[in-house]
Amino acid sequence: MNRILLIVFILFFLSSSAIARNVCNCKGYDGPGGPCYAEPGGPAYAGPGGPAYTGEGGACFTGPGGGAYTGPGGPAYAGEGGPCYAGEGGKCYSGPGGGWSCPSVCSKCDSLLQDKFRQ
Repeated sequence: MNRILLIVFILFFLSSSAIARNVCNCKGYDGPGGPCYAEPGGPAYAGPGGPAYTGEGGACFTGPGGGAYTGPGGPAYAGEGGPCYAGEGGKCYSGPGGGWSCPSVCSKCDSLLQDKFRQ
């Protein structure tokens, strides 16, 4: 019985980790207690020390060295060979057979969304 409970607990933990949201591009309820609540203490707070901080050193910083940097070598680089490359053969290719492994940080590569992340 204990072994079954342990397995259920592990599966529950792994499934909740798998649906974790990208705080830099949060989708969902943004009210108190919601996964996209952006006020101090919330999981999508973009102020200093917050999980979605857009300043230097923050997870959503788009400058060189930042977790959302779109320049060459950055985790959100959309140029040829970059993790967000949308051309044929790229992880974010939108043609037949593509797009399945596009990193979530790539949503910030979309020029329509970039202004939203530069606060």
